[in-house]
Amino acid sequence: MGDFPEQWRHVRDLDEGGQGHIYIVRCADDADPKEYVLKRLKNLKREDYFKNEIEAYRNLDHPNILRLRDTGHTPKGKPYIVSEYCEGGSLANYPAFASTLAGLKFFQKIVGAIAYAHAQACPVYHLDLKPENVLLRDGDPVVADFGICFIEDSQVTFTKEGQRGSLHYCAPELRNPKITDATRLSAADIYSLGKILFWLFTHEVYDGHEDDYGGRRLFQVYPKEPHFIFIDELITEMVTKEPGKRVASAATLVSRLDEIIRRIKARGHVLDLSVPQPCHYCGIGNYKPAHETTPMGQIFSHFPVFPNREMRRNPPQPPVMASNDSIYERLRYVAKMMLGTNSVFGNAAPMFMICDYCGNVQYFRFDYTEGGTGKNWLP
Repeated sequence: MGDFPEQWRHVRDLDEGGQGHIYIVRCADDADPKEYVLKRLKNLKREDYFKNEIEAYRNLDHPNILRLRDTGHTPKGKPYIVSEYCEGGSLANYPAFASTLAGLKFFQKIVGAIAYAHAQACPVYHLDLKPENVLLRDGDPVVADFGICFIEDSQVTFTKEGQRGSLHYCAPELRNPKITDATRLSAADIYSLGKILFWLFTHEVYDGHEDDYGGRRLFQVYPKEPHFIFIDELITEMVTKEPGKRVASAATLVSRLDEIIRRIKARGHVLDLSVPQPCHYCGIGNYKPAHETTPMGQIFSHFPVFPNREMRRNPPQPPVMASNDSIYERLRYVAKMMLGTNSVFGNAAPMFMICDYCGNVQYFRFDYTEGGTGKNWLP
């Protein structure tokens, strides 16, 4: 049927992509019963891009990157690619993840594929990452459609002006670009991955394509799941207008995902007092700062509320019990007066967290934290 290479038999039409017509095919001799996808180039003026995609697939061998089966030209001279058929469709039609762990592990496979592509001797930058270009093979993600990718040291140089990639997933710096080298292209893929991560849990396109991440956040979608704050923090470092402020690399992103997954598995808490802190002991109550909610708070009742991050990073220097002392300096002073300078509390700025249901206590010494100020805690 139509213009098909003789070794492939048309089964049915599948779709029409940006560069080619797409069909389901089988081996003409029936030696292989599997179905494959054949993409045939529509416009010969874009053959350089098609060759670039073929080169990308040939250079990349990763379980989460689409597998190339055959390439060539049809009897009428149209270039074609035959690749594996991922029956699960694309991520665009995949249900949103309700589980943070399941979603992160799935996403980490996508990032791993991109990290692998970036790490090649001639790095490959996808530049069109979006849910439609992530396919599903037995429930695992498969990165596909390298049609507008950039391969370092390749013979293809993109100089034509015009938007590259999807409007809602493309990094701001790739809009109306003249790409002549691979400068910061890894950061462009990081930006798009951040948008995909938001999609995984919401099935919403994160708009604001000219803005940093900050409007609608995952914790707003799932307010009873504090672990989404970990993911929001990561997306903030991915979806930002300035490439130099993004996560340094896809390999770094894989490590960051490992860290978040470990925190969630360990039932780690979000260091933010505005977020409910479930009790480790009873699992019913929430921890509250003792200086706000218990008789100990009466001793410190004239102190300010738990200080914000800026106060912790730059605590005021006392005179003793001056009105502008930070709560840490005041707690140190009271501890020394009550317990002596050799006490375990003598040189610390302690915070007690007490469960409002069972009374279990968690104790924090901020002088042991990074910088000695507890700066990782949010107010």
